[in-house]
Amino acid sequence: MLKKLDDHFEEALIVLLMAVMTVLIVVQIFMRYVVQESLTWSEELARYVFVWATYLGVAYGVKKNAHICVEAATMYLPARVKAVVYLVAQFIFLLFAALVVKEGFVLSMKIFKFGQSSAALGMPMGIIYLAPTVGFALVFIRLIQNIVAGFKRLKKGAAA
Repeated sequence: MLKKLDDHFEEALIVLLMAVMTVLIVVQIFMRYVVQESLTWSEELARYVFVWATYLGVAYGVKKNAHICVEAATMYLPARVKAVVYLVAQFIFLLFAALVVKEGFVLSMKIFKFGQSSAALGMPMGIIYLAPTVGFALVFIRLIQNIVAGFKRLKKGAAA
């Protein structure tokens, strides 16, 4: 069960959020052009769902090693050096993710404290501002997994 959750957590959430966003947009189009009445809240909710899906997508990209990276500098390095450079890059990204989580949490708490709410939904804006915090917390976890796997590969390469 935990393996399945680990393998598909971000995927499931992103699919769910994208489905919600699609339904919201289709309903808004129907209401606007067929019923001639516009929903006041659907565009705002679709926008916030998109923001959450985007930050979860960052974590999914880290999990799948699918982010854009420049390999021209490491392409001709020996395998062991390449593995070390990969680990250094993962550590730097880990520090960045930790900074985003820390600062994002602080900002979110300030927004909750101020009581700011969204215009159409009246939803606390702190929930929206938590998206980068949650997304990068997942990135942090995925980077730890990548670093552990990288050390295992490095150790396995050294033993071979």
